[in-house]
Amino acid sequence: MPLSGAAAARAYGQANAVLSSAGRIDHQARGTLDSLQGRIDRQDLIIQTLLMILLEKKVIHEDEFKEWMLYVDELDGTRDGRLREDKTPVVCPGCGRNSPRSAPKCVYCGHEFEPEFLLRRPEKPA
Repeated sequence: MPLSGAAAARAYGQANAVLSSAGRIDHQARGTLDSLQGRIDRQDLIIQTLLMILLEKKVIHEDEFKEWMLYVDELDGTRDGRLREDKTPVVCPGCGRNSPRSAPKCVYCGHEFEPEFLLRRPEKPA
């Protein structure tokens, strides 16, 4: 059964509204992606610059840097070229309760946590 003129106009208007909304969302998503890509490109530039300075000034040798990269890559338990955040809770030494790993202090008793840094260094080749 075909739609009446008024019903067809309403349906057409609703369809246009949905498409317009989708277009705005797509435009916003594209802007967000572009912004994130810009930040990634900037971080890549900074990291490459720092590495070149370290190598040029002979602060670290390229082979040693590669060893460190492998070590850091494996800190999350997987050698995959990424370092995933550890989301397991930390057990408070003050009260024994679990707090988010990202919390600077226990959410229950207020005990301040020591910042987590690298726990071990890679072994240097003999």
